[in-house]
Amino acid sequence: MRILSYNIHGCIGRDGRESPDRILEVIRQADADIVGLQEVHSDDRLDRDFLRQLEHLPYRSVLYGKTMRKPSADYGNVLLLREPPEQIQRIELPSQTGEPRGAIIADIGPKGHDLRVITTHLDIRIKERRQQTRSLRPYIMSAQYKNCVLLGDLNEWLPWRGHFRECMAMFKICSTFKTFPVKPALFALDRIAIRGEFSQYSFTTISSELATIASDHRPLLCEVHWT
Repeated sequence: MRILSYNIHGCIGRDGRESPDRILEVIRQADADIVGLQEVHSDDRLDRDFLRQLEHLPYRSVLYGKTMRKPSADYGNVLLLREPPEQIQRIELPSQTGEPRGAIIADIGPKGHDLRVITTHLDIRIKERRQQTRSLRPYIMSAQYKNCVLLGDLNEWLPWRGHFRECMAMFKICSTFKTFPVKPALFALDRIAIRGEFSQYSFTTISSELATIASDHRPLLCEVHWT
């Protein structure tokens, strides 16, 4: 199984140009089975076109989770799945002073290895992020789904902080590749973490010429072999 996490920055590239086509091509080339996208706008003309074009990619589920309203557009996360989920939840995460945040949770049934997938974009403020990370715990540790993938922009600049280590302790493995900014990549803000029964795994960032200009984050890719 291939898993892609990608903060698309509203389809605005490092050159300041808004281009949904570049983001779509990065997703096509990644050829992942599960894709989590962050900073997806839904209202302006180009972004509406982007969301429509996602439906033409080879995914049976295109799940949008609005988290907030910005001056010109709704704003949120997207989860793409090759297999339709048995159950979908869109949850709000705790937020007192920061921007509203949320997560999309999809449970894939027996044909998909009894897998729970959680994609999110956590707050840049440490106090908010701490509460949001801890609020995800019951969804991660659900007894019904032994296999779980958490992917998204976790916005943790200092991964030795206690709340982040508590969260990562719930998983067998977590990526450590630096993804932000694209050049030079200094911080591992984007993460893919996995718990459950698997035999092999690998992480990498996509460093093609297109990927290094399409957004201000590098796409993060994981390959995992479930047992």
